[in-house]
Amino acid sequence: MPDIYTIQPRSKANSQSAKDDSTLKCIPNIIPCRIHHDGPIDSLDRHWTVKDEKDSTQTTHFRGRKLRGRRVALPEGYQGVVATPTDRVLPATQRADSDDAEDAETEPEEPVKVMEMQGTFDEFVVWGHEVLPAADDTFVKGVEEWLQFADAMHTTPTSATNGNKESAAA
Repeated sequence: MPDIYTIQPRSKANSQSAKDDSTLKCIPNIIPCRIHHDGPIDSLDRHWTVKDEKDSTQTTHFRGRKLRGRRVALPEGYQGVVATPTDRVLPATQRADSDDAEDAETEPEEPVKVMEMQGTFDEFVVWGHEVLPAADDTFVKGVEEWLQFADAMHTTPTSATNGNKESAAA
């Protein structure tokens, strides 16, 4: 069975400063390489200088390779979250129905693991070697298809009695 997660705000102990109550706004970059480092670097400009092009794309060089980037905006009403896993687990909830708790055939609840929100984003950039990633790029298409699936899952069908073609979000 897959793990179950909840996303919670960053704990005070993990914040950079006491006044860091707001969530960091960022623009994630999906680059076509593997980097074996996941922390901050001293001089970002030395390693990552992005040039905005006239056609709303971006260009940069990373380790001697030219990269072209396509910005992908999330639709209105959606927000991306950058989260990191923790060792914490949400406390088990008490079952409301005591008869179910006594039933020998019920399975114990799966633990809900806590992830801490590090930042949020409204857009991200997908990069390709030398060429701009196509509209059917795996990441671009995957986000679009996931959002369509989420909309379908959280939309109620229209009522046959009202004849209204609008749908209400759940």
